[in-house]
Formats: sequence, C-alpha cells, structure tokens
Amino acid sequence: MKIQKSPLTKLALALGLFCFTASDSQALRIKAPEPAVGLNASVDRPVIHRDSKNRRVIIRIDVEGRSAKQAIKRQPLNLAVVLDRSGSMTGAKLEQAKQAASMLVDQLDHGDIFSLVIYDTEVETLVPAQRIGDRRKDILRKIDAIRAGGSTALYHGVERGGDQLREFLKENRLNRVMLLSDGIANVGPSSNREIAHLGQQLAREEISVTTIGLGDNYNENLMTALAEASDANYYYVADVEQLPGVFEEELGELKSVIATNIEIEIMCLKGVRPIRFLGRPDKLDGSKNSLHFKTIASEQSRQLFLECELDGDWEGPNTQLAEITVSYEDATSESRERVDRRQYPLVRFTDDGEEETKHRDTEIVAQAAIYKNAAETEKAIALADQGNIEACRIQLKGQMKNLQEAWSAAPVGQKTYLRREIEAVAEAEADLERNDRFSKSQRKVLQSGAFELRNSKRSQ
Repeated sequence: MKIQKSPLTKLALALGLFCFTASDSQALRIKAPEPAVGLNASVDRPVIHRDSKNRRVIIRIDVEGRSAKQAIKRQPLNLAVVLDRSGSMTGAKLEQAKQAASMLVDQLDHGDIFSLVIYDTEVETLVPAQRIGDRRKDILRKIDAIRAGGSTALYHGVERGGDQLREFLKENRLNRVMLLSDGIANVGPSSNREIAHLGQQLAREEISVTTIGLGDNYNENLMTALAEASDANYYYVADVEQLPGVFEEELGELKSVIATNIEIEIMCLKGVRPIRFLGRPDKLDGSKNSLHFKTIASEQSRQLFLECELDGDWEGPNTQLAEITVSYEDATSESRERVDRRQYPLVRFTDDGEEETKHRDTEIVAQAAIYKNAAETEKAIALADQGNIEACRIQLKGQMKNLQEAWSAAPVGQKTYLRREIEAVAEAEADLERNDRFSKSQRKVLQSGAFELRNSKRSQ
C-alpha cells in the first residue's frame, strides 16, 4: 500500500528529520524494540510495623528473557559434544547417546559449528570443528560407527572439546561443550578440584560446559562443579531413554538465547545490611554485590532472593532498600550493545499491625522457603557423606517441619511447589532409613535439585 505524505512530512524526510503529522504517525508507526531482558524487584514485607523487632526482609529479583513472538535472529552456535564411549557405555546407553547426538546434528543450522570428541582410555577427535554446511550426512555416519571400550579419560575429553571450540572462538558465537559420561574419571586428572579448575579456565575464554550424568555410577560432585564453573547446565539422567529429550532441551535453550553476559549489581542503601543470597554459596562483599549469568533464553526466568536487615532507627516513608541494575548484551543485535535497567524496591513503616500482615507477599515467603531448603539439603548430604547419619536424620526432620509450616501459610499457587519439596525430603528420609546412608540414585536426585536452585535455574 502506498503511503501518502503531507508537505511537512516530505520536507522532514528531505532533511533527514523524524517528525510526522498526526495523520502520518497513524500510517508510520515506529515502535522501540522491547528490551531483551526484564528486571523486577519486590519485597516480602513491603510494609513493616514501626515497633517490630524483626526487621529482616527478603528482596526477590526476577531477571527474565523477553518472549519471542516471532523467530529471533539467534547467535550461531559453536558446539562440541564430548561423548563417553568407555566399556560401561556398551549397549543401550551408547545407542541412545548416538541417537541423541544425531538428533542434535539434524537440528543445527547450516552455519553452526559442530565438533565431536569421543573418549575412553584415549581421546579421539571424531569430527573436527567445522560448519555443518553440507557435511551433515558424513557426520551422522561417523556417529553411527562409534563403538564402546576402555576406561574413562574425562578430563582430557573435555580439554579436547575446548580445543575444538577455540578454532572458531573469535567469531560471534555461543561456545558450549556438552559432556556426557556414565562413569568415574579414572584416566588422567580425576579430582573434583582439578576438573573444576579446567571448567574455570574454559569459562574465562567464554566457553561453558554442560554436563550430563547417565545412570548412578558417575561422580555428581565433579559434574556439578564443572557445569557450575561456567554457569552451564547439569542433568541427572536416570533412564537412558531420556537422553534424546535432554539433548533437545539443551539445544532448544541455546537456540533461543536472547541475552549474554548478564551482570546483576545490587547496591544496598544506607541502613540496609545484606545477609545472604538464599540457596546460593555467594560470599557477600559489603553493601555492593554482583552476580553473573552467561546467558538468558527467551521466556527463561532466573530468580535471586537476597535476605537483608534494616537498622533499628531506619524509618523513612517509602524508602528505597537498594539500587538493582541488570546489564547485558543483546544476543539478537548485531551491534551487541550493552544495556542497563534499574529497579528500586521500597518499604514503608506503619503503626497498624494488621496493615503489615495484609501486605505481606506470601508468594515470596513460600518461594524463599524452597530456596532455604536447598541449602539445608546440601547440609544433609554433607552429614550423610561424613557418616553422621543421626545428625542427617535430625537435619531432614527439621527441613520437613519448616516446609510443612511454609506450606500451611502459602498461597494456593505455591502449594504445589512446596508439596514437591516435602515429598522429596520424605523420600530422602525413607531412603536413609532403608540404607543407613543415601543410595547413589537418591544422592543424585538431591544434588540435582539443589544445583538448580543454587544456580537460579528453576522457575516457579
């Protein structure tokens, strides 16, 4: 349709100016693009009784990738699959792993980079880093020919995967190693410290490592440490049939990344003392703290819960608790500009006790209980590992009591999530009674749930 221009509009266009008449603005609508990342901050106690001795508050910080109403222009991928083909992978495990890897190759785009490293006692680069291009059928044939045998050189396999990614590291790509293993690293460096250090080295080069543990005989502490070092994902796969779905989930997230290098800065203002991030191991550094996420995908939400305490003489009306800033790089923008967004959560004081109760955000209270429980679960795991079974039992009973109290006061929308946590603790208690320790599978279930919350990867 041809747009009719007024004389004023013609003059403006001739001068390169963006001014329109009212009628022209109807025809030529210029809408600013929606920010890639949304930021929201809220408080569990936005109203506090002036005489209350309890002046602790919890600030919930929500960082969310915008909804992609249409296909987004995504960053191309630089992906290295590092596949365990040791003797323990013989049979259904290896066949499902090959099927999952083939599915992944089928779904990569023409310009994506793919490499495949396989390892047992030795490490072999089966597919050197290359653009998918017209090589798809050749890559699939190589995957199909993989056979099992040997021990588990996990460290050197990941190291080789990083080497392959470096071939295209300078290009504007998302760089990810996907490691799959079903066993204990027993060739080359094998301690948690050594392998976590490798993950940290790769993270400094903008390389992240997603780990996929298959079955019950791998070292989950090692796998979580490796993934955590670069803000990647960790999956516990109890059933080999789940493998293709896990690969699909990981690829789906990578293909919908909407922002990278996300930095959240929290400056608590005068009279506000930060105590801890719930469920996270981060050490606080005075009143100003920052956290870093590598990526956020479209419609992905990552939450932080910061517990703070207000000074006793702090009574300002509608006073700001903190200045919260999120900075990021728009992954869909060719300019890759850095964008800042800010929020200022507020509280006010009242002389009316009923008003405080009325305004209590019970959703944040319920969610905070789940994040607190994640940290308590890690304490239970540590006690069981030390052989202190009685202390572990007491720990779990305390967790159950706290969760049940939280459930009774929770809004309807949060009761399902709390019920899930209650059932998980009950299963852990039963498993402990049966085995006088946590079974391999139970420990992995507990560790996986704690990892998700500790790394702000579970949305509620």
